[in-house]
Amino acid sequence: MASTLNRNLLSHIQKRLLQSFYSTSSLPTTTSPSFTVQNLVNSSRNPLESILSDSKHGKNYLKRTQSILKVLKAYNFSDTHVARLIVKWPKLLNCEVSSNLQPKLEYLMKHGFVGELLPELIVSNPTILKRALDTHIKPSLEYLRSYLCSNDNIVASVKRCSWLLTSDLKGAMQPNAEFLIKEGVSLHRLQKIIMLQPRAIMQKHQNMVYAVNAVKNLGLKPTSPMFIHAVRVMISMSESTWKKKIELMKSFEWSEEEILSAFVRDPLCLACSEKKIKNVMDFYMNTVKLEPRNIISYPKFLMYAVEKRLRPRYADEVPGLLEMYVGAKEVKETVIS
Repeated sequence: MASTLNRNLLSHIQKRLLQSFYSTSSLPTTTSPSFTVQNLVNSSRNPLESILSDSKHGKNYLKRTQSILKVLKAYNFSDTHVARLIVKWPKLLNCEVSSNLQPKLEYLMKHGFVGELLPELIVSNPTILKRALDTHIKPSLEYLRSYLCSNDNIVASVKRCSWLLTSDLKGAMQPNAEFLIKEGVSLHRLQKIIMLQPRAIMQKHQNMVYAVNAVKNLGLKPTSPMFIHAVRVMISMSESTWKKKIELMKSFEWSEEEILSAFVRDPLCLACSEKKIKNVMDFYMNTVKLEPRNIISYPKFLMYAVEKRLRPRYADEVPGLLEMYVGAKEVKETVIS
């Protein structure tokens, strides 16, 4: 049974190695039959040779390796998960099972990472397993719980950004979270920013202070539902990028007052890239023939995808609407005459 498991795993690892090698390295122009996986390992300087040559190791090593594979299987790691994980972090096979690997997996599972969530999390960021359970993983999850309150919210945040379990949350997040609450942001809205865009609240504290003050100067209060969205948009770009977007939007005959008013009403309109803004405005002005003043009055217009949403709907629905409009106009003119 163990030998079958090892053979299956090695097969997955070899395939994964080949995929990784072809995508990141340049192979010789010609390859001979002797160009084996071992050559591949050596040429890519990947320490997986310890996996691919079990015969070099003693019984203790093989026993520990089999124990690790057995534990991973028990926590829903498929052969593919295991192969990907070992390729990313070969030293996994040196882990102690009972005192290191298993307690971490068990703790994460008990705190919401169940089923496929656990292997997907670990494979996406093996560094989590390098962190100490008692001095890092547990404190990180408990700190997130102090704001997010539930396992579901924690899982949603960590799925979006797995580095939340490997970063210094108290050093980076705590000053910003406390500042936002002090300014009047509710816990519910603070949860939103942690879950939707964790990077925003992990920014340097001076950047958070600047963004909060800038948004307040635009007239948005911390108690407003839009405040936290405006902060996360503003903190996501540099001052020069912000100015470029304002100048770009001015080129469509909008005043700065109109642009900032649109931002206050729907901050995500300025989260769009300059390329997207140009693309969507080209569609509205040159295809739909809308006036710029009509677009700025509804900022969400800037966020729609041209090819996936606007153009198909325009092709399917607008001609019919125009026919209805023309028909109604003719009826109205007949009645009046």
